[in-house]
Amino acid sequence: MAQTAALVNEYTLPQVFSNKTSAPSRMTIREYKKIGEGAFGTVVEAVLRYEDGGVLSEQNSSSKSGASNKNLNNGGATTSKDEWLGPFAIKRVPAQTEYKSRELEILRVVQHPNIVSLRFFFDKKSSSDNKIYQNLVMECLPSNLQTEIKFYRQSKYTIPYPHMKAYTFQLGRAMLYLHGFGISHRDIKPSNILVDPNTIRLKICDFGSAKKLEPNQPSVSYICSRYYRAPELIVGCSLYTTKIDIWGLGCVVAEMFLGKPIFQGSSPESQLKEIAKLLGPPPNTFFFKSNPQYRGNMYTTKLFSCTIEERFRQIFSNSPADAIDLLMKILVYDPEQRASPKRVMAHAFFDELKSREFKVYPRGSSTPIELQLFNFSDFELGLLGPYKDELKIH
Repeated sequence: MAQTAALVNEYTLPQVFSNKTSAPSRMTIREYKKIGEGAFGTVVEAVLRYEDGGVLSEQNSSSKSGASNKNLNNGGATTSKDEWLGPFAIKRVPAQTEYKSRELEILRVVQHPNIVSLRFFFDKKSSSDNKIYQNLVMECLPSNLQTEIKFYRQSKYTIPYPHMKAYTFQLGRAMLYLHGFGISHRDIKPSNILVDPNTIRLKICDFGSAKKLEPNQPSVSYICSRYYRAPELIVGCSLYTTKIDIWGLGCVVAEMFLGKPIFQGSSPESQLKEIAKLLGPPPNTFFFKSNPQYRGNMYTTKLFSCTIEERFRQIFSNSPADAIDLLMKILVYDPEQRASPKRVMAHAFFDELKSREFKVYPRGSSTPIELQLFNFSDFELGLLGPYKDELKIH
């Protein structure tokens, strides 16, 4: 975690709020690396320190993402006042918009091992434009799925199957939890899925587009990054469900196998054509149920001569049969027929994970580790219903 003086931006604020206690504290924030930037704002890596004695329980829950706190201490001091907490990722977005307050609201509610956790939050006026920015201080993981896929592609490999299964299972588990609250992430893609290759942990991040979907209440259809956008969104459906996230999950799994996005349309409409190259023409009922006013290209001409199952086997020619079967249950036009998170988690693709003997080797390590994938909360067990019996360690 080398840093130069030019990169460090350090400031002290009188009111930094703990997500755990909601209590404000005087804290110093030391930012030392920009790790993301987009239309939403910026993300920086930082450490925080209490200036008034601090709250020890917060220290004990500080991020354990592998970086040492000691090298960021002032002189290596270990008292509560001098202890730097972190590292954390701070997402900075314009304050006082409904869109942004929704992200804070959701992050304050959700608490799950496969969802990035919010530790602190504060507002701060920018010296560059005098606008107020909301700062969300979240746990930090060393990588994301996009980086992992790229790493293996450049090495002419795919992510190892045990890793792939563990990551996909954790992604399904996170969706089970989120969808249990009626929350749709609405931007599932590899760059929004944090991973730690050393522990094979996965956490969904970036809830800037997330929303609690209410029945029969319309939502904007121009949502989700194009390559991962569900077909009902492409044709302008405004009464969609959390199944749009499941489509994104399917696209992510496909990308892990292929090493590249499976559907790469150059425009929203051509995105539908790319999907039709795998699934065949969308049925007329799909357009009627999604958006009766849709007047775009329906791609009614079949673009391949074989069956859909044979087409899947062509595209995923080097993939195991159970993986292809899982993808065929997820990548379907009708969201009602698309697998639910619990059906995804109970799929035979994950049977290997349920063995007591299952171990996984972190990237570059010859020492296997055990994963805690089935430590479900009572809330999760309630959502799983009868599927919970299929999700037990053997």
